[in-house]
Amino acid sequence: MQSKPRYFLIALAIILIGLIAWFLKTIVIYIIISVILSLIGHPIVRLFTKIRIGKKHLSTTLSSVFALFTIIAIIVGLFSLFIPLIIEQARIISKINPGEVVTAFKQPLQNLEYTLQKFQISSENSEPIEKVMASKLSSVLGFQEVSYYAQRMISLLGSVIAAFFSISFMTFFFMKDDHLIPDVILMLTPPKQFQAVRDIMKDTKFILTRYFIGILCDMAFVATLTAIGLSIFGVKNALLIGLFAGILNVIPYIGPLLGCGFAILIGVSSNLNLDFYTQLIPLTGKIALTFLAVQLMDALFFQPLVISNTVKAHPLEIFIVILTAGTIGGITGMIVAIPVYTIIRIIAKQFFSNFKIVQQITHNLEEIIEHKKK
Repeated sequence: MQSKPRYFLIALAIILIGLIAWFLKTIVIYIIISVILSLIGHPIVRLFTKIRIGKKHLSTTLSSVFALFTIIAIIVGLFSLFIPLIIEQARIISKINPGEVVTAFKQPLQNLEYTLQKFQISSENSEPIEKVMASKLSSVLGFQEVSYYAQRMISLLGSVIAAFFSISFMTFFFMKDDHLIPDVILMLTPPKQFQAVRDIMKDTKFILTRYFIGILCDMAFVATLTAIGLSIFGVKNALLIGLFAGILNVIPYIGPLLGCGFAILIGVSSNLNLDFYTQLIPLTGKIALTFLAVQLMDALFFQPLVISNTVKAHPLEIFIVILTAGTIGGITGMIVAIPVYTIIRIIAKQFFSNFKIVQQITHNLEEIIEHKKK
């Protein structure tokens, strides 16, 4: 009977923590990003601590500072490539004349209108499709829309700067004092479960560090191959498209489709002077073929190394987890599905190893943990 009030208090505490996290979700997101960056940065910190100046090694504080600057330099370097390309593409799009777009698609639009008339399907307000398309493009590319997005970008810039400094500050201390979060969790842990929780945190840190580094390598792999493939086919802005493809690849299954759609949009908008049937369609095919080839190589060769050898889960198991997470939390759920599922498996292995289903989904984790101990 005494256990019931205890479980009630635990449930109440979890609900209270959940509500606080919801109201402070911006700060929680900053903390999560900082933790991920610190996990990626820990190997860099260890590398810097091995550097000797005279007879002394670099301190953990200096190593953490250098590691943070290394991470920031990589991010700034990517943005220095990224932003000018985006600005240039925005300049190209802003100069698009809706009449030119309609002219470029005149033949297919006429064929579409003929088909609609054949089946007695009328377009909007019974106007010609060309006129409807020109009107829609004028509203999308109009001055008011461009001004609206420009204002949104300016307001977003302030938030990005605040987030940058907050995340950098927290990342530094998470790398310098990597025991901060474990100490807080252990303070709230009952003495009987102290060692079990300590083991869970060690295993989680080791596996997730490998996972996030692997994801970064996978993003670089996809971005590089996509940019090279598109460059071979002579597609403009191949580097911009490759960078976007690498970033979007972090979204399981949907990311490559979004990346391909973005690539086709950029490719078409940059080549409106080409003939639709003889040049634009082959260009679209080349872009789609490049994405298909890269995704096949990624799925068959690289991702098995990243996912299977880091989280040790069956591909079907991963697919079901991502599908479930996507149904519950959308794209965000799909992105965090594997890390969260990995943490759940580690906790289940520690506390519920007597259940057969837990034994089945966690038996491969032993290989990773044993490797860590060696």
